[in-house]
Amino acid sequence: MGRAGFVYRVCKRVLDKIIDPLRSDEAIEQFTLSIPDAQTTTVDSVQGWRNRPAAVLQCPGCGDDMRQPSAIADISCTNCFREFPEEEFDDHELLRMICPRCDCDMKHGRRHPRMYDVPEWATCPNCQYHWDLDHWY
Repeated sequence: MGRAGFVYRVCKRVLDKIIDPLRSDEAIEQFTLSIPDAQTTTVDSVQGWRNRPAAVLQCPGCGDDMRQPSAIADISCTNCFREFPEEEFDDHELLRMICPRCDCDMKHGRRHPRMYDVPEWATCPNCQYHWDLDHWY
């Protein structure tokens, strides 16, 4: 039974490695996320560049904030009155994105920095609103 016992022990270890993460645990001792962190982005979520939240960019002329209310709106500086077409979004430094639901600053970033010069996602840490460029992957 030496060989059969060895095969049994190996199979049991492999199955335990696969099944252990699926077993439920009565205690939630290792659950470290707070309730807002544990929520999914399905609270409210939109997708696509045209649905992108408002952005605040830095004016190259005076250094002041320029707010672009939507992805298809022109970019204009209220301080020095310069205007830029929407296509020049990635030519300016993005300072922050504004949540359309609660008006807070959103966390944002790029998943593919070699492919895109624009943000690919933004999530509001306050109300969990989420925007994503695309889910094609």
